[in-house]
Amino acid sequence: MSKIIKTQFRTEVVSGIEYNKYPPPSSLIKATEMKRAILLRDEGNIRLSSIEYYQSLEKPELGDQNEGQGMFELNGHAMESGSINEVYIWCSAIPSTNPDILKSLSSNYDTIIRVIEVEEFVNRIRKAAMSKGYDLMPHMGAVIYNRGEEVTKKVLNDQKWHHNVFQKGNEFSHQEEYRVAFCNFTFDKIGLGHLDLELGNCSDIIKIET
Repeated sequence: MSKIIKTQFRTEVVSGIEYNKYPPPSSLIKATEMKRAILLRDEGNIRLSSIEYYQSLEKPELGDQNEGQGMFELNGHAMESGSINEVYIWCSAIPSTNPDILKSLSSNYDTIIRVIEVEEFVNRIRKAAMSKGYDLMPHMGAVIYNRGEEVTKKVLNDQKWHHNVFQKGNEFSHQEEYRVAFCNFTFDKIGLGHLDLELGNCSDIIKIET
């Protein structure tokens, strides 16, 4: 059994992956186009996108100008936070999410993929990134839909490390997102909107569903 290391930031690190709560879901699902689903399953073609990309994306369900910007109110005063590190994201949803809701996020989505070995999937992404010279720390967690809400001091004190990456407004709550973030803690800035990686054949851990 893998050793669980509890951090000072209230997260848990297991085998080099940081979790807001361990273990992760038994599987993850994601809506996409059939052609992209096949490329991911058969060749491992995957794209991680930067927080800045989602901030600039002008699609109401997929873009969010406040992406990565943590935001609460305490006694009527705004409390904001961000990250000084580059963060790249792969978005998915918990396995109980309604597939039709996910497909409705974009007119191009006609397919659902299911990752059935979540930890192995994340490890393959990390290895593929390292093969291209990107030393990224994976951090996983469910998105919390409470941006801008009035909170207590306890809520503030209970925030996980990089909570801003896992916080969105309540208007996105129907997406039931589970997010895999890859944080660049090195001194070498990547500076790209996307990281396109090749994982190799993933048919053993990714299934295509209609």
